[in-house]
Amino acid sequence: MSAHRPAHIGRHALVVLATAISSMAAVPPADAGAKQTIRSISVVGTRFEVTTADGRILPQEDLVGAILTIADGRDQVPLRIDAVEIDPRNPDGGIMLYAMSTRDPTGGAWRNICEPDIEGRRMGFPLAGTWTQDGRHLPSDTAFSITCTGGAQAKCVRFGYRPWETSPDGTPLWDHHQACTRMIRADYCGDGVGHTRNGTPIVVYDHKGIQQDEAAPDMSFEAAWGAGGALCVSHTRIPDVLTMEGLAAICPGVRQQPRTACENRAGGLILNRSVDRRTVQAATE
Repeated sequence: MSAHRPAHIGRHALVVLATAISSMAAVPPADAGAKQTIRSISVVGTRFEVTTADGRILPQEDLVGAILTIADGRDQVPLRIDAVEIDPRNPDGGIMLYAMSTRDPTGGAWRNICEPDIEGRRMGFPLAGTWTQDGRHLPSDTAFSITCTGGAQAKCVRFGYRPWETSPDGTPLWDHHQACTRMIRADYCGDGVGHTRNGTPIVVYDHKGIQQDEAAPDMSFEAAWGAGGALCVSHTRIPDVLTMEGLAAICPGVRQQPRTACENRAGGLILNRSVDRRTVQAATE
């Protein structure tokens, strides 16, 4: 999504936190007479990568119909892949989208694990790492989450903040991804608590040029963000949810600053615009 198209806050950012994929069953064979033995299953970027016993990596389209057995630390959860496609917003093929379903524990029917995003899409993908209660994204070689396209993690990956990649100048994008998820949720304090509402429009940009700034009607600069939350704020996103006075009370280290000073704040990785509702209200009074 480019900066001039507002992002919207979705639901179900984190659907499953898994420690392993223990097995895969019901893999459609490459041809009707062949039986494929699976050697390993891993998460690479946003892809489920399945390697057969002879060292061949299965094409993504061959995963449709596969049932993965996901270990979430407590239970074994079946996860069926119902569809696979390249993310249309990322035609370089770097992001795969999956329609996934699991069994309803009561009736046993398969149901999609994702709620519809703003476009009505019910898809998601795996993402390596773990998430703490205060919203930190920690690297991991063994654990991953499954994030839906309506969630903050998926939005930030699709914006171009892919935590497993680097920017053109060689900067790792892990912290940019973390800062983006803080921004999406309006997690000013970096404590995992968001201060926004679903459907709130925002514009996202950065100093790397991954997302470009472009003015949007009624929107003004909101904040500069680092991996640990907001570094400085010009105005809060929704005063009915959190006022500047309320922000000062819960995050005394996050100061109000005008755009120029805040936008150029050292350590600012992600920047955003949103509607300054105080200005809108004043104009209508």
